[in-house]
Amino acid sequence: MNRILIIEDDQKIAFALCVRLKANGYATWTAGDAITALKNARHHKPDLILLDISLPCGNGLALAEQFRALRETRGTPVIFTTASKDPELRDKALGLGAAGLIRKPYDSEVLLGVIERTLGNNGGRLGSVAVEKDVQPGKAKKILIVEDDEKVARVLAFRMKTAGFETAIANDGLSGIRSAVNHRPDAIILDISLPAGDGFLVAERIQANIAHPMPIIFLTASKRADFRERASTLGAAAFFEKPYEPEALLAAVRQVTE
Repeated sequence: MNRILIIEDDQKIAFALCVRLKANGYATWTAGDAITALKNARHHKPDLILLDISLPCGNGLALAEQFRALRETRGTPVIFTTASKDPELRDKALGLGAAGLIRKPYDSEVLLGVIERTLGNNGGRLGSVAVEKDVQPGKAKKILIVEDDEKVARVLAFRMKTAGFETAIANDGLSGIRSAVNHRPDAIILDISLPAGDGFLVAERIQANIAHPMPIIFLTASKRADFRERASTLGAAAFFEKPYEPEALLAAVRQVTE
């Protein structure tokens, strides 16, 4: 049974969430402030945290940073909820590795769907298959995400999966090469800075070991001009500097997999 910590200062909302989630087979705990939330997170070690951004005794974004620093919650997916219309919140949430951001008032079925996709069938880590209603099983395009930052990789996988793609994650260059050669994804999202080989070397080895060129979208936090040129030389399908616009990246993935 997956465990969810609900951090929400409105008791009525927290109670309604508990009832809804328990009815769908989840174990739940609640916290109305940051101090109680940290205590419950350490004690219960939840599989997912549902976190309101506006909280007494500290805001949700700061609390999420504390969760990232805790050994017990370092890898726990966080879904933010907020009544704010601030357009910058989504980027801030994604920057913290959020699995999702839901605006209040939200549809409980939508929230439940986000929770189910985030937890998948493997205890809180994004898996390899999740399709939207308009994508038939077995027809989804496969995307390999090669990214050493696990939270960034999970966020990318979540966005790809909710858009109807099948995803796989590799956290280093060697794993990325093996996964690309063995499973032949339809496209690769590849971070240039990687352990066990930089992204350019990984791209070269992948293309050298497959019969047909594979679309590769490069990501980098570097501002070096020669990186874009080198990616182009390697036949990059697209090139994005971090922080990138998620919708632009998704549009590029859709374009190269059509």
